[in-house]
Amino acid sequence: MKLFPNNRHPVGYTLVEVLGVLAVILVLAGITFGTVAGIQSARMKSIAKAEIALITQSLSRFHTMYGDYPITEGIEKNSITLSKSLLGWKVFNGNPPKMVDLKEVPSEGLVTFIELSKILYEGNLPLSDKILPSNVEFIDPWGNPYVYAYKESKNWDNYSFVLYSKGPDGADVPMEANGVLSTQIKNLNKNADNIYLED
Repeated sequence: MKLFPNNRHPVGYTLVEVLGVLAVILVLAGITFGTVAGIQSARMKSIAKAEIALITQSLSRFHTMYGDYPITEGIEKNSITLSKSLLGWKVFNGNPPKMVDLKEVPSEGLVTFIELSKILYEGNLPLSDKILPSNVEFIDPWGNPYVYAYKESKNWDNYSFVLYSKGPDGADVPMEANGVLSTQIKNLNKNADNIYLED
């Protein structure tokens, strides 16, 4: 009589069982990553809206001081004109008033309308407050400069400025020369993911 019969049972898993477990893991991972990506996208859109609101408030303070918003006519990039104006490096001067760069920092200091610590930006800030930087731009969470325009053509028919983010794809179809950002323009494919304050 044998004390240990020779009945061996196979130890391990079949290929079908392993593939089944892998399929379940992949489905759960897809759901998790999809949810995380959706949350991240919503968070970035919220940041863009908050920054657009901050820029809008800062533009209102600029308007209160100078009686108008920063004008974007000329060869300078609109995003540079926006940042220079809100950081106090560009002002209205002359008669009729025009947007001009400061030549030097006034003895009483710059009048700033926005706090750099509350908004994303790119460019180089100088080490000395006596030197005026020229390449700072406010950027959205995707790294693109915010789109800003105001009275940039003689056809401008908008009583206010235009301000928005190009969104995740960084692409847009520019508005017409009259400055009116119609629903038709906003609904174009390239503009579908743009972020506006009122949305």
